[in-house]
Order: sequence, then structure tokens, then C-alpha cells
Amino acid sequence: MSGAPSAADPDAGERAAVLEAYKALTAAEERSYAGAKVDPDLARYATDKALADIQATVFWHQQGKTVMQGPVRRDAKVTVLDTASAPLRATVTDCADSSGQREVETATGREVPYSGPRRHVVTSTAIRPAVGSWQFVTYVIARDRSC
Repeated sequence: MSGAPSAADPDAGERAAVLEAYKALTAAEERSYAGAKVDPDLARYATDKALADIQATVFWHQQGKTVMQGPVRRDAKVTVLDTASAPLRATVTDCADSSGQREVETATGREVPYSGPRRHVVTSTAIRPAVGSWQFVTYVIARDRSC
């Protein structure tokens, strides 16, 4: 994708930038959970509550001596884009499918049993100042909402 705005959607380039930042955020999140250690790239894409929530989950895995293995399939869409605000604001709505992921004990490699739903709606908000890149300020997994 060129990232250049099209006549049909003048914000296409900005939407693509938001989705690229979201993809980078979720990749850093996955690496963090896979190693039970905060990935150095995470703070490039997450700040405020989003960063704190992911760090708290990493701490939870450290305390439980577990890691997450396997990928999360995603279907993210920019559902709100406000290019008139300063900073710019966006909302990404995602269907996160963790059916290919499992939690395992680091010492034994044994899988931790899980019987809950594997597909959840994730809603994230991001901002972009006049100079800078998109950063997510919230990252909310609605565990009571399946997709």
C-alpha cells in the first residue's frame, strides 16, 4: 500500500499508519507474553494505560512462571479516525482469536488448562501528535464480548 490518500478516502494513508502501528503493538505484546518479559519495542507503540495494562499482564506471567506460546489471529479495523483533533485520534476494533495460543509453565512446559472463549473484541485508542507517530493509549480486551 502506498500510504498516499486516495480521492475515495483522503484518510487512507492515516488509516494504514494506524493499522501498521497496531500490528507492531500486538507483535510486541505477543513477544512480551512469549518471554514473560516486556519487549523493548512495546513503549514505541503503547503508552499510558495501554502500556501499563500489558506490563501488568507480563508481571502476572512472571509471578505465575508461565508464558504464552502460539499466535493470536487478528482482524483489526480502524473504526474511528479524527484528523481534525490535535493530537489526531483513532480507535481500532479487533477480533482477537487466541485459539492457536496456549499458556505453558516455564519450568515444565506443561499446558495450563483453559476452558474460556478464545475470541474476544479488543478496542484500542491511539493518538498522534503533529510531530510523531501513532501510539496506543488504551488497549481493552472485552472478555465478555465474543466476535
